[in-house]
Amino acid sequence: MNKLWIDIESTALGDNAAVIEIAAIPVVDGEVLPHFHSMIRPHQGATLDPKAFEVTGIDIKEIWNYPEAKDVLDEFIKWIDSHETIFSIAGHNITFDRNKLFRLFCRNGHYSSFITRINNSDYCTLRRSREIFKGKRNKPVDFKLESVCRFFDIEVGVSHRALEDITNTIKIYFELEKLKEKEEIKEESKSFVEKRQKYLDMKYIQMNPEGDIFITTDATKDKFAMKFILNHLWEMYAGDENVQKMQTR
Repeated sequence: MNKLWIDIESTALGDNAAVIEIAAIPVVDGEVLPHFHSMIRPHQGATLDPKAFEVTGIDIKEIWNYPEAKDVLDEFIKWIDSHETIFSIAGHNITFDRNKLFRLFCRNGHYSSFITRINNSDYCTLRRSREIFKGKRNKPVDFKLESVCRFFDIEVGVSHRALEDITNTIKIYFELEKLKEKEEIKEESKSFVEKRQKYLDMKYIQMNPEGDIFITTDATKDKFAMKFILNHLWEMYAGDENVQKMQTR
């Protein structure tokens, strides 16, 4: 699924907050492509929370010099269209960014322009991190972006700026997927051991003291057993000289 990784910075947390920075990085067919990034002038009457500017380091005096939201969104839509694909939206705590972004598009009459270019699915590294680390002792101290970055030894230069944050979020995504893949391999290995013991008990497999493996004729009568034996034993022992000794009797 092609993902459009998005991060925004806003002037506050409430519904009347304005999006003043947007960054997006597309990942198409597994390839990270060039990004989109822009500052955005807030709408008149937007809530301006000083704490938000302390967190981002954005100068509140400069925001009125930023490009008009409509112009930025026009360019953003053209940029999305240039990839000729429908995206799944992604990010860290993506629900927050998506809701703020949707309000921005609605406020500027662009809602349908954006919604037709993404599908209904999303990917959230915050949600994914909680799933993967559930019940584990070795995990991030919390699931904030900076904490997960530190856990994976991802260097954080500037925090709470859209482009830097979304770049690090993608790095987290790849680390989480590698971790999940390792876990799946462990589960597959466990499953293999259990099934191998089952078929040993059923006399479908025999192993001599030297470790040579034999498949008995009883196994050929069970298609599920044969599928497991042929696929999984080969995967487990490929390259092992014992494979060469495998024979039917």
